[in-house]
Amino acid sequence: MSKGIKVDGFKQAIEMLQGLGLDEQQTLLADIARRDPEMAIKLKSSLVTFDDLKYLTVTMMKRLLQDIDLDDLGLALKGANREVTDHLLNMFSTNMKRDVEDILKGKPRPLSDVMEAQKKIMAVVHKLREKGELVLSKDKSERYV
Repeated sequence: MSKGIKVDGFKQAIEMLQGLGLDEQQTLLADIARRDPEMAIKLKSSLVTFDDLKYLTVTMMKRLLQDIDLDDLGLALKGANREVTDHLLNMFSTNMKRDVEDILKGKPRPLSDVMEAQKKIMAVVHKLREKGELVLSKDKSERYV
């Protein structure tokens, strides 16, 4: 029996999916679902997307803001749904909220810039999740202390 390195294929699949754009993620998950519906559901439920930032608490947002640029966040929110944008803006101080709203109302930007900003923020989110500093729970009944 060989003593090779143990590889966690599921974790690697999640990391790979998170490195893709939303369209590519959805296409790949659809392909997986045709072959293994249970695996597709498991992958999708473990996948954290920009929309999941609506589950951030004020404390977690403060932690995230230590590692991201406010301009990147404003740009990333140009491509976010209204629920996420409103949730995050409601956590900010008046001045910070004004700064982000100025970016949102500013001149149109290429979608590729918006997606790149979202990717940068999500890289930080994934790093903080791995360290246990952010918990994005879709289960509102769960309490974290």
